Amino acid sequence: MPQQRMDDRSEHSVAQSQHYVTRAPRDLTYDEKKAAEAAFRGEPFNPNWSVAAAAVYEGIVSAMSRMQVAALTELEAAPVAEECLTR
Repeated sequence: MPQQRMDDRSEHSVAQSQHYVTRAPRDLTYDEKKAAEAAFRGEPFNPNWSVAAAAVYEGIVSAMSRMQVAALTELEAAPVAEECLTR
């Protein structure tokens, strides 16, 4: 019987580990807000801000870059009428 209980626990923990862990939202600190504003405005990062603010800044800049690349990729994929440039 003890062996059965151990097997049940291990199956239960495997099932739990397959779920994604989500954190409760929290308010940003002052420097995290400043970093977010700077990232959206295209301003440079202030090295006096915290490590958490750096993560916010980098996350926003990275996401914005991916969005720009996706938009450019969509533009390139659109059919465009070609003209002869050698006339």
